[in-house]
Amino acid sequence: MTLVICLAAGAVATLASTVVPMSLREVAGQAHRVVVGRIERIDSSRDAATGRIVSRVEISETRNLAGEPLGRLSFEMTGGTAGDLRQWIAGFPVLNVGDELVLFLAESTSTPLGPTVGLWQGVFFVERDASGDRTVVDHLRRPIAEIREGEIVRGSAPRPGTVAQSAGPRVSLDSFLGQVRSFRAPARAAAGAR
Repeated sequence: MTLVICLAAGAVATLASTVVPMSLREVAGQAHRVVVGRIERIDSSRDAATGRIVSRVEISETRNLAGEPLGRLSFEMTGGTAGDLRQWIAGFPVLNVGDELVLFLAESTSTPLGPTVGLWQGVFFVERDASGDRTVVDHLRRPIAEIREGEIVRGSAPRPGTVAQSAGPRVSLDSFLGQVRSFRAPARAAAGAR
C-alpha cells in the first residue's frame, strides 16, 4: 500500500499568492530556452530532515526550439515517489518516464519547484493523435485546440472510456513550436537592442 501525501496546504497557499496566470506569448517571451525532449529517468528520494520527496528528472533526446540537439537536461523538483510514500503539489504536472515534453526554461533551473517559467505554465506534453501525428496538451494533459492571439484555447477533455486523441481539434507540435518562435522573435529583438 502506498501512502499518498498532497503538499497542497502550505505549498499551494504560497504559490497562489505568487503565481500570475500567463499567456503562451508571455511564457514564450520570458523563457531563457525552449526545449523538446523525452524523460529518460526519474530518481526520487526523501530528505531525512524535512520528510519531503525530491525528484531528479533526466531528459534525453533534447533539442532547442531551433531543432539543434542539446544532449541531456536534468533538473530537480519537489514531489515524487520514494518507497511507499508519494508526494506531489496539487496542480503540478505528473511526470513519467517516457513522456515527451516541451519545456519553457527559466534562466535559473535550480529552483525546488522546477525549472520552468510560470511553474506549471511552462510545461507541455506531446502526445500522438489517432492518426499518429504529434500534438500538444497542457500540464494537466488537456488538449490544446488552438492558439488565439497568444492565448491557449483548450479543447474538450475526452469522455471516460474513449480514446484521448479523438476529442476534437488539437494543435500539432510543429504548429505549436511555430507559434512559440513567432512569440519569441520580438523578445529576442528587444533584448538585442539593449
